[in-house]
Amino acid sequence: MVDLEGVKRLLDLGGGSGVVSFALLRRRHELTSVVVDVETVCQVGREIALENRLEKRITYLAADLLRDDLPTGFDMVMLCDVGSFSEILFRRIHDVLNLKGRLVIVDKFAPSKTSAPPSRLASAFLTSLEYPAQSIDFTTTEVVQARLQQAGFRDFSITSVPHKDNLPWNIDWILLEARK
Repeated sequence: MVDLEGVKRLLDLGGGSGVVSFALLRRRHELTSVVVDVETVCQVGREIALENRLEKRITYLAADLLRDDLPTGFDMVMLCDVGSFSEILFRRIHDVLNLKGRLVIVDKFAPSKTSAPPSRLASAFLTSLEYPAQSIDFTTTEVVQARLQQAGFRDFSITSVPHKDNLPWNIDWILLEARK
């Protein structure tokens, strides 16, 4: 689903233990990845990388996405189920990408600002019970595209990610791609 043509260096922001990076590294043998997450998660990721013999192609950086320095020189940056869509983050991502670099976001976006994605209705309901006076605005692809554009991105594409089953938590995934 993710086009890796021309991608040699990947930055996986909020990448957890690196499971998405592992899958992409197996698809493209010249690819390397840097996974950024919190230290405890990075420690576990290093162990898993070693067990899977990928430790030479994947590195881990414990960092705060919005505050700490990020490495530069990437062909692709990925945000997979991170849920952070601030213009500040997008500007930081824009700065670490190579000239023709791409940002790929895989997440569950809302159909409108007032409607949760179907797979997240239960959590939206529970949030409304906990904070009944607070209105909930859901993030749409249109909102994210506007923030990306303000951060300097262009050439957007949006694709529904096909799923192999109808489990309620495994639907609604969208792949949004933008170019520098």
